[in-house]
Amino acid sequence: MHAILPPMHVQLLGLALGLYSVGLLHSVLTVLRKKQTLFKPAVIATIIGFGFHAASITVRAYELRTFAVTQPHESFSLFAALAVLAFLLVYWKYKIPTIGSFAFPAIFVMTFVAMLTYNSQDSVPIPEMLRSRWVYIHAPLVILGYVALFIAFSAAVLYLIQERELKAKRVFHNRLPSLEICDDLAYRSLAIGFPLMTLGILSGALWAQQQWGAGWIGDSKILLAFLTWLIYLLLINYRLIAGWRGKKAAYMVVAGFVGVLVTFSFQSTIHP
Repeated sequence: MHAILPPMHVQLLGLALGLYSVGLLHSVLTVLRKKQTLFKPAVIATIIGFGFHAASITVRAYELRTFAVTQPHESFSLFAALAVLAFLLVYWKYKIPTIGSFAFPAIFVMTFVAMLTYNSQDSVPIPEMLRSRWVYIHAPLVILGYVALFIAFSAAVLYLIQERELKAKRVFHNRLPSLEICDDLAYRSLAIGFPLMTLGILSGALWAQQQWGAGWIGDSKILLAFLTWLIYLLLINYRLIAGWRGKKAAYMVVAGFVGVLVTFSFQSTIHP
């Protein structure tokens, strides 16, 4: 009896996942050895992997005759693909190899989850509710915003590590970006991610209003998104008005991204 092969878009995603594993290996070895290991091979493998990943998304869209963001594995796949682009853009702009220690594992995990959550029954017709045009506004805005906030989170963690290393006068700090670069990257990413997340939440609220009426207000997914948005709003407010920078701001960015992770885990399927 012949084994049934998964669809082409899943096979392509599997090839991308295999190439992304080089980045994961780089991150593990870098943390263990406390020095950059296999970074260039990881970048090359990630670029090639992105080619397969983009092909996977394109093939899936062609199969559905529409942009594929209505199933859990499609959302995770899109998040991972955009994270690759964000990482490459940040590396090109700032030349920070250490950002890969965060980006590569995240890209691998999100792609792996996309593979894991694939179900052969996902080929069933898309529910009428999800055929709304709102889905093509809401989903990309939210995912783009979360990707930018992931970069802000990575920069914030690098800031906290660098600050600790400098206080301890350890040699490892020479391999990390300066505090100023980390703070600047976190702020710029936040300045991109927060408006995108805001527009995503607003479009989601309008979509929910259209589908449910006033009943959407008590939805747990929407409340989680709003609480996460509030954390970032407070951070931006204190940064602009009270001049919060450095360590305080970094901790707030980390706290905000924890909210993003919780929210995205609930929003991996498009709703309302």
